[in-house]
Amino acid sequence: MKNLYWALRICGAICRRVGMMGATRLHQATLASVGPGSRFQAGVRFAQPRTVSIGDECYFWRGCNASAEVADAPLIIGDRVQVNKDVHLDTTGGLTLGSRVLISEGAVIYTHDHGLDPRAAPQMMPKTIADDAWIGMRAIIMPQCRRIGRGAVIGAGAIVVHDVPPGAIVAGNPARVIGQKPLLAEVAA
Repeated sequence: MKNLYWALRICGAICRRVGMMGATRLHQATLASVGPGSRFQAGVRFAQPRTVSIGDECYFWRGCNASAEVADAPLIIGDRVQVNKDVHLDTTGGLTLGSRVLISEGAVIYTHDHGLDPRAAPQMMPKTIADDAWIGMRAIIMPQCRRIGRGAVIGAGAIVVHDVPPGAIVAGNPARVIGQKPLLAEVAA
């Protein structure tokens, strides 16, 4: 029984590795650009692949998906970004992720709104998440939030409806600033 357990573990690890290599090659072939060292687990989906540009050494976990209600919605991702499993990125209004952004599992980021009529044309609301921001697990970034500042931290489960200043720590529903962390430039000084 013990040998069977370890045989299945090894087989599973090999399958995951092969799946990652295949998914990475698929995305390198179909996305507008993918930087060196970026990797994708199997099950990552981009609805508009020709509008997606990804920097160097990024990592995408399974279940991550990016979708848009329009054909030319850009998704621009900087270097060393990590998007964890089951994250949904709405790119309808355009989404830019700076370098070293971390998005924890289950987070949802919206870039458009329909007002009170779900059949109305989407109202585009471009969004920028600056360098070194961290979005906690199951956080929801609503379309009205147009910018998350450099080094900001979004708490787990937060619902963000306003712009977040650099270095701010926000949490709650609706999210509000509960603290401030020093930015790297301040720490070095």
